[in-house]
Amino acid sequence: MGMAASQARYLALVARKSNCEYEGQQINQARMVLSNQSANLFTQMLGLQVPIPPSTQDYTKQQYSFSDGINDFTIDSWQQLATPEEDYNYVVTYHYYEDVYTGSEKKRNDPKVQFASGESASVDQIETALRLITSTKQEYEEAKAATKAKQDEAAALSNYADTDSFTGVSGSEYDTENDVYNITQTIVEHTADGDPIYTDAGGTQYYLRDGKYYSVADSSEYTGAVGDLTLSTTTEGPTAFTGYGKLDSATQEIVKNAIDKLVAEGALDDSIQADYASVYYDTASGAIAFRGDLRNLYGGSSGGTQTVLPVYNTQGANTITTIAEQYDAQISALQAVEFQALQTYQEAEKAYEGLMRPTYVGNCELTLLTDLTEDQKAELKQIVTDMKDQNIDAAIIDCFNSNDEYVGGVYQFTMNGVTYYTTFEDLNRSYQSGTGINHIDSQDKLSYYNASYVSTKKETTEKALLETDGNGRFTSVRFENDSVKYELNVETITDDEAYKDAMNQYNYENALYDKMVQDINAKTSLIQQEDQMLELRLKQLDTEQNALSTEIDAVSKVVKDNIEDSFKTFGG
Repeated sequence: MGMAASQARYLALVARKSNCEYEGQQINQARMVLSNQSANLFTQMLGLQVPIPPSTQDYTKQQYSFSDGINDFTIDSWQQLATPEEDYNYVVTYHYYEDVYTGSEKKRNDPKVQFASGESASVDQIETALRLITSTKQEYEEAKAATKAKQDEAAALSNYADTDSFTGVSGSEYDTENDVYNITQTIVEHTADGDPIYTDAGGTQYYLRDGKYYSVADSSEYTGAVGDLTLSTTTEGPTAFTGYGKLDSATQEIVKNAIDKLVAEGALDDSIQADYASVYYDTASGAIAFRGDLRNLYGGSSGGTQTVLPVYNTQGANTITTIAEQYDAQISALQAVEFQALQTYQEAEKAYEGLMRPTYVGNCELTLLTDLTEDQKAELKQIVTDMKDQNIDAAIIDCFNSNDEYVGGVYQFTMNGVTYYTTFEDLNRSYQSGTGINHIDSQDKLSYYNASYVSTKKETTEKALLETDGNGRFTSVRFENDSVKYELNVETITDDEAYKDAMNQYNYENALYDKMVQDINAKTSLIQQEDQMLELRLKQLDTEQNALSTEIDAVSKVVKDNIEDSFKTFGG
């Protein structure tokens, strides 16, 4: 029984040792795989290219430039002629920048186009209604201005002071006792064409024109001495202007009514109504004059210098009362026209406001253009031209006919201080695409347009004569299409933008390199940790195998001893 147990123990130990050996082999194979992976990672790391930072020298070059007094030019390249010519030795490419007036189309995201609620209308209907507003408003303004002008005219009846009857005043005498001014006029005789008339000693009349004298009878030129001619005049008067206090009551009433009318119409200060003493009246002609004007007349004791006396008429068709009544009738008629024009204008506004029409883009108010200013014509023409040249199917092109004449449909709005244009078609398309209340949400992009000056590169290539200073540096240039020789400026310039781009690329590649190294190191670290664990397990197996070998040897000795004892027992 003891022998059987020993044999069983021996077999179990041998099996365990065999398992240990097998597991050890598996661990060694796993460590081999890990070793290969680690080697591959190391090879991968060796294969990484270390990024090199850019040098400013790589982006620095010498540049030649010149100026013609208007533009600044930069030479881009020069190629020596294969066969030098007598006057030229290089083909030179150079450029300058010019501000070019350019039209453009832009797209506005989420434009929030708003329409006024009302009757659905086309752009033609909107334009017709708007043009009606414009025309009726203009008619109303013109009628209003006409009424105001006539009212201003009526309020200044002093403009109707009759000065024609009392020009050329040559004398003025004042009768203190009777409070009368006696006015004498010397009237120069004139031809029907307004030329002054002169008379010679024989009584023949001549008229003066452009510094020369001609016969009134046959227009022959006067050949005598100018000193022999005298100005032809007639003397009128005296005309008596009598003070208000010396007039009879009936005449005073006439004068008083006239003065009151002048005050009422604003032609005279109302202070005169308190004292009519400064008023003088010519009973023969019905003319009213004032003391201040009479005292300023030429001659007389007052020493005045004026030769014209302003007067107001109270007789005939051109009296103050008649004029005022005529103004009243005219003003009433104009006010009736003004009222009718205002009603028509208000009706046109009401009709326009009842139409469904574009009103805002965001918070920018829209204005429909019916008549273009010269600046608007120029800008819109540039926009249309550039849209056609670029084969852009813009809606604004349809707002002009084949003769480039505006046919309507363009709206204007101001955004951030800049004026832009759009069209009814663009606005309606964005509005109809929207959702929510009044189509205000999720609208399609809105096309809008403007023209501005854009800096544009102008490049030219032509033959040139380049001269050097003997050290390989160019000093001057003369082109085949220009007789002027330009002195060249040489500058060392660095393309800062290109250098920044290269540095950004280096920083990106360097970060990528660092990440790849970190990834390899992290993977290698994991492999090393796993290998250490396998190595520890392998040592444990080795220890266990050594213990098993020792125990197997002991059990084997017991089995052997048992066998020997058995043979001795049974062998007798």
